Amino acid sequence: MKRMRNSRLVQFGAIAGSIALIGATAACGSSTTESTGSSTSAGSDKTSKKVESIAAMLPKSIVEKGTLTIAAATYPPAVIESADGTVPTGWDVANVHQIAAVLGLKAKVKIVPFGGIIAGLQAGRYDAAVGEIYATDERTAVVTFVTNHSSSDALMVPAGSKIASAGAETDLCGHTVAVLLGSAEAALAEGIAGKCKGAGRDPITVKTFESQANVNLALRGGRVDAAVSSASQVAYVMSQAKNQFELVELPWAPKYKTGLVLGRNGDTEKFAEAVQAATDRLIENGELKKILDEFNGGQGLIENAEILPSSAS
Repeated sequence: MKRMRNSRLVQFGAIAGSIALIGATAACGSSTTESTGSSTSAGSDKTSKKVESIAAMLPKSIVEKGTLTIAAATYPPAVIESADGTVPTGWDVANVHQIAAVLGLKAKVKIVPFGGIIAGLQAGRYDAAVGEIYATDERTAVVTFVTNHSSSDALMVPAGSKIASAGAETDLCGHTVAVLLGSAEAALAEGIAGKCKGAGRDPITVKTFESQANVNLALRGGRVDAAVSSASQVAYVMSQAKNQFELVELPWAPKYKTGLVLGRNGDTEKFAEAVQAATDRLIENGELKKILDEFNGGQGLIENAEILPSSAS
């Protein structure tokens, strides 16, 4: 599997071309930027209207709040913190505002470090979280997901890197790789480290960072050989820093479902069912597609929302 150079991007070319129009830059995910209200999507001149039958599914505790507190770690193009620290954007931010509107609610998005999101949900500090968060087995054991998107990982390397391909996990042995602290990519890289050792290969060095911006800065500064993140995130960075990086496909990397993440309490089941119905509404009427077309090159659209773990699991 060959490295995909900028001039030869096929699958991800549409993402980079579309995302380049955003013009926003990634900021450190440790700030507390907030946005409250609603968001319109590309091709739409209005926010979604409240759907009474779906709003009626909400538990009383959520209805009484009126405004959902949403945790989000900066992770372009899902969550893009503006350069001036004002209202964050991105496909996951736009989508949660539309979901809230269908439910007759508002959403307040708070930019927080990724590593504190799950703990914050468990402590009840946030009603939900967004940011292309993968629904892994470890996470679905402690929080609930309502899916709205599918994703996969890719490797980002400097232009002209010696890492020309990664057809097997052990192709990364002997290299230094940057990942986001607490991410699925961090767990993936640590697993590869064990395989390198078992195969008698040179070890892989895994460096973790508290924000995706710092992951990218480490790669830009030559402190690591490569960075692992979602393919759409890699395409976004490449669109902002033209000719500086290349994307290397990871055909062995798992495919993930992502979505709105909810903390667990007595009302979670009803809340999740309402969010699922609202998400399905946005899929059916094309609003989610418009959002993904604007921010993510149309990539990752799913046919219907799922609640994970399911009640049968």
